[in-house]
Amino acid sequence: MADAQALSVREISAEQAERRLAGLDALDPTGMTADVRDLARSGRAFAIEGDAGNAVYVVTVRNGCAWVTAAKGGGSVDLTEVLDRVLVAQSQGLRALGCQTARPGLVRKLKARGWQVTGWILRKDLTA
Repeated sequence: MADAQALSVREISAEQAERRLAGLDALDPTGMTADVRDLARSGRAFAIEGDAGNAVYVVTVRNGCAWVTAAKGGGSVDLTEVLDRVLVAQSQGLRALGCQTARPGLVRKLKARGWQVTGWILRKDLTA
């Protein structure tokens, strides 16, 4: 885990987020990742930077919940651990944090940090 003192968080533009999120769609095993350009513009974008690596995330607030709409790490930054701490600090006054993932490992890591699975994502393919 990276030393929390060695990391900084700053808001970045949607254009900067789009560049940093490049390739995110290729990492999604389900192919459900939306257009990276749309994700970068779906909320407020932030960069986590430090000697251990860099990360980017986009968050939007809906119905009292801070939703992570996109995130991508790099280097040895444990994005799950850092993002959980950062979002709790950024989301004072809100009722919850939320995200959607198809990655079982991320579900396990978030559950260990107090997150709960609260539903299912249903999808119907309209291109067939």
